[in-house]
Amino acid sequence: MTDMQGPRNPYRPGAGVSPLFLAGRDDTQRRFKAILSASPQLPANVRVTGLRGVGKTVLLKDLEEKAQAEGWLCSRVQVQPRHNNDASIADLVTELSRATVRRVSNATKVRQAVEGAATAALEHVRVAWRDVELSFAGGGDSERDIAKELYDAVAAVHRHRHRGWLLMLDEAQVLRDDTDRTGSHPLSLLIAAVNALQEKELAIALTLCGLPTLRTNLLRARTYTERMFRGEEIGRLAEPQAAEAFVRPLEGTGVAAAPDVVSRVVQETEGYPYFIQLWGAALWDASQDAGVAGFSEPLIDAIEDDIYRQLDIDFYDGRVEALRPAEQDLVLATARCPYPPLRTADIHGQIEHGAGYLNVLMGRLTEQGVVFRTQKGQYEYTAPKFHEYLKRRIGRVETR
Repeated sequence: MTDMQGPRNPYRPGAGVSPLFLAGRDDTQRRFKAILSASPQLPANVRVTGLRGVGKTVLLKDLEEKAQAEGWLCSRVQVQPRHNNDASIADLVTELSRATVRRVSNATKVRQAVEGAATAALEHVRVAWRDVELSFAGGGDSERDIAKELYDAVAAVHRHRHRGWLLMLDEAQVLRDDTDRTGSHPLSLLIAAVNALQEKELAIALTLCGLPTLRTNLLRARTYTERMFRGEEIGRLAEPQAAEAFVRPLEGTGVAAAPDVVSRVVQETEGYPYFIQLWGAALWDASQDAGVAGFSEPLIDAIEDDIYRQLDIDFYDGRVEALRPAEQDLVLATARCPYPPLRTADIHGQIEHGAGYLNVLMGRLTEQGVVFRTQKGQYEYTAPKFHEYLKRRIGRVETR
């Protein structure tokens, strides 16, 4: 389709924006459908983790569509840091549960009006609320409230012709229990409530999506989460898949990419989906501006610096600029350390402060999703190719 300004750019580098072609996620999609098909006899819970820019949110939206096609009603929401306490997670669950009840009730009223007669429900949930046993001793009224809201939503969904209710939480790594037993335990509350219903074989499913720290948060929250969740680690695309993600959007546009350009883009992006979309979008705009019907080596040579400048602005700069000055200084200091991984011993050599100061700042950077700990004294960035970006940023400052 064309408009007055020419063919539309087929690449979509926005945050969480679905590409025209989703490459390399077939195995995850297949396993997800199999998990849902085994519910409610087996818990249908999935943990999706990966670095920023690998397409987790895009995949989550795709899995939502797959679940809807299988008869599940889905509620997808992005969790915020403000939800990381008992009261807020209870409020969020209440809001989602009651919205789900209203949604299915309104849909049934519309269907009945169109059909001209009341439609009988398939069957009611056979498990009464009084039969649900709660297991989180520290949860008290909060766990009971969450579980009751979830139960009411599942009962309504089942009553109105749906196979089950799928609750999908994006950016779920912001949920983490306090180490202090008297503090907030939002993740434990949520998991325990869902588990209580699933033990009674109620058709509720939970998909949590987030950065690699999500897995650690889950293990600390409930010891049985390894058995409760199917883990899906989402990484960069293999070379054939990355090439397909770059080339497939061009089909039917009349624009082609030379083989050497495809190889170069795959190499430069290292198979990260967001980067592939950004490079493709930049090459498309440049080819349209130049009036050429193909992506060539001279074209990519001419705009490569602009691509990296745009990548830094759109993807990286905000992650540094949102930090406090001391945190920014520490992050920039890591650019001078060997990587991967980041070792605290190496970072010590780049700063003038002691171990206690470093540990506090690394803890803050972990909480803000800039780095994650792989083992004691070792970290990795949550954004791919972040180390190269930091070097570019330092180089820009030093050349001013």
